[in-house]
Amino acid sequence: MLAVSALTVAKVAAAAGTPPIVRVYVAGSDEAVSHARDAIQDLCSSSNVAVVVRDAAGADEALLATSHAPGLAEAYVDLRPGAAPRVVVVDGETRKDLERRTLSEGASLEISIETVAQVVCTAVESSLATRAAPPPPAPLRREEGSGQDAPNSPQPGPEWTSTIDLFAAAANFGVGFRGGAGASLGTTRALGPLRVGALLSFAGYPATDVEGAGGVASFSLLGARVLPTLEWSASRALTAFIGVGGGADWTRISAEQPPPGTLGQRAGSNVDAMLSAMLGVRLHLGGGVAALLALDADVDLSPHRYVIETPRGNQAFFEPTRVRPVTLVGLSLALGGGSRASHVEARR
Repeated sequence: MLAVSALTVAKVAAAAGTPPIVRVYVAGSDEAVSHARDAIQDLCSSSNVAVVVRDAAGADEALLATSHAPGLAEAYVDLRPGAAPRVVVVDGETRKDLERRTLSEGASLEISIETVAQVVCTAVESSLATRAAPPPPAPLRREEGSGQDAPNSPQPGPEWTSTIDLFAAAANFGVGFRGGAGASLGTTRALGPLRVGALLSFAGYPATDVEGAGGVASFSLLGARVLPTLEWSASRALTAFIGVGGGADWTRISAEQPPPGTLGQRAGSNVDAMLSAMLGVRLHLGGGVAALLALDADVDLSPHRYVIETPRGNQAFFEPTRVRPVTLVGLSLALGGGSRASHVEARR
């Protein structure tokens, strides 16, 4: 019997590369030991373990306490006549019970052996699965005295975030800075340490007086921009961003007070293509809200020159500058992307 057991172990080791050993001690008749060996080794063959079945020679469960050979698990099976069939499986290292079961006395020897084999192999598979399971993740390091988990490195933001912004702006069209307001909708996506996205914004500057050559005119503007953006989180509270793109401005000018000796003309309007660049920072206030400060520069691709007619010919009245600096401040509310520090997308 020992030779057969050793041969079985050698075959399993050759096929699977030194698999873990499971030792089973069977107390009972020669027939019970032989049939139990066949049933257990056959049923456990799919678990990639080497099963060694030995005759317990009439010993009881105490045999497991005296056996400390290295292995995955050990089992004691009692199939002696006159007693209820019983099986005990213990862990090979901790010696703790993996399974302990008493079977029905009325069952035949064949049924008892099949049941015993199922109990042993199920316990072995459970032990293998437990050892193969990955260890639980280590808890985050806590800052001393804070009582809160402190990450070892900055946590990345959500993959997509969206914001809606309301802002005030001041732009110089060539006659000093004039105030305006607007709104924008932005979205960004994480790309490594940076975030890329786009911004759609609308801004308006109400009618304001422009004086020149003894006359007064009313000038107003509405603008729209689409800006691809790139941002970088300098810290949890501060984010720097840049955007470059373009759009269009609709302007309207009408004579309010013609110069002496001239006649006023009806209001005129035009639409001009614009290039735009923006640079700023966001200060995250918490609760999905952020404040912003940004500088913007607009370039008029088709500048205009407004004149008045005089007896001596045309005379320049108002000429909007081609490059227009813009300063803006505002607040933004995060629409999506969880509780990450708010994104404040800036436009003039």
